[in-house]
Amino acid sequence: MVENVLEAVEAEPPSSPVPDEVACVTLLEGARAISHTNGCAGAVVIGHHTLPYILALLRQGCASVRSVRPDCPAPDCELVELVWIVDLANQTELADALRIARSRVGQRGRVVLEGTAFQWRAGLADLPRVALAAGLDVVAVDGRMRRLVLAPATEIALAA
Repeated sequence: MVENVLEAVEAEPPSSPVPDEVACVTLLEGARAISHTNGCAGAVVIGHHTLPYILALLRQGCASVRSVRPDCPAPDCELVELVWIVDLANQTELADALRIARSRVGQRGRVVLEGTAFQWRAGLADLPRVALAAGLDVVAVDGRMRRLVLAPATEIALAA
């Protein structure tokens, strides 16, 4: 019995561009500088194409690095100093990533949201509201690198 294997196959969407090692190290240096997390012991990278970012963190001396996809459960929830959000596909993933990030940073950690993390542009104006809904507040903006730093929101910000 012969089967026809030339059926129509759904095409895979194009991958987002992933920076090379040198670019990731440069991004990491900027992320650490603006978030004041130099020499952090633990970090989480949230996104789809995270390996170059993980390697950059490990090479820069970070002792523990985890990768988390925004659309998958992550059973561990140890606290870290830095959460780095690098590659998201849509607003639902943004909300998931921010919720995951908030659960990982405790009261003192920082979340760095790379502007290149977005494959979409609609909804960026809603970002502060979405972040606040997740319990995070924007504390720094790097317009040149299109990067935001978020921190756990204060009770005053949550009440507003």
